[in-house]
Amino acid sequence: MREIFPNSLLSSYREDVVDEEYFGFIFLYENFKRLKSFGVDNNARFYLRSLSKPIQASIMEDFDLHNLLGLTQEEIAICCASHSGTKMHCELVKSILNKAGLDESCLKCPKAIALDKRDFGDDKKEIYHNCSAKHALMLCASKINGWSLDSYLDFEHPLQQLIKQRHLSLSEADDLRVSLDGCGAPVFALKIDEITKMFFNFFNNEKYSFIKEAIVNNPYVFGGYDRLDSEIVELGNKNLLAKVGAGGFLLVYNIKEDKILIIKMSQNNNIPRRIIALNALYQLSWIDKNPSPDYYFNDWGVKVGKYICNFSFS
Repeated sequence: MREIFPNSLLSSYREDVVDEEYFGFIFLYENFKRLKSFGVDNNARFYLRSLSKPIQASIMEDFDLHNLLGLTQEEIAICCASHSGTKMHCELVKSILNKAGLDESCLKCPKAIALDKRDFGDDKKEIYHNCSAKHALMLCASKINGWSLDSYLDFEHPLQQLIKQRHLSLSEADDLRVSLDGCGAPVFALKIDEITKMFFNFFNNEKYSFIKEAIVNNPYVFGGYDRLDSEIVELGNKNLLAKVGAGGFLLVYNIKEDKILIIKMSQNNNIPRRIIALNALYQLSWIDKNPSPDYYFNDWGVKVGKYICNFSFS
């Protein structure tokens, strides 16, 4: 097993005592060159989790699926999303399925409570799962190709083999690791350099520009209320694309500068990941304001501590 050495990226202090500390990696790339890194990855592989969704969604271009089904920009964006499961998100997933003559009963993602409970509370349905739009796209691609709808998640299914090859070709990797993601779909592990190369090749390929435009133009569809990737896309004023992945992953692409920032936390904790990400983007001048908190509070609303980032791009 390859040793990796994450850095302390964020500390929370009560008075002058470190209360909690959050570890992980930050990598900054220009084109294929690593400009800055915090933490030592030693060419270890990491499972991309939902970071893969835009790459998985690229299969729609292979079959001109977006034009064949008449997908809207919102429907294209949600195919790349870890969506919040609001009524709006679920209606988009249903619409995608209906355009291929399918319905939500075909979905083979687990029943889940929506990440945003405001519309459906604690009810559980497959369509509320944050990966349901990805599954809808997989079903549509399988339907138009005459592939099995029952086994569309199997490693050996033609669709999953195509997606695996897309990861390999865009990353220019010789090999990758395969496992099961939380939603039941195959998930792939690549080295950080390979992940970065994959997204540079994806974002700079004109044939996938319609996906990039759909994400930039629909940040709320792409995630939802109080979701980090949606927040970053909005703050970026159509210059930033961002995608989160379970396990503490975040990738941000700066369109004008052709740079990529990758954050990989050791802990799957959304609050420190958000603070670290927004501070990094602000230090890089990729966003004009930093809405992340400097302080934290107890249950009475009394300020009890402060957050300190342990990295600097200056």
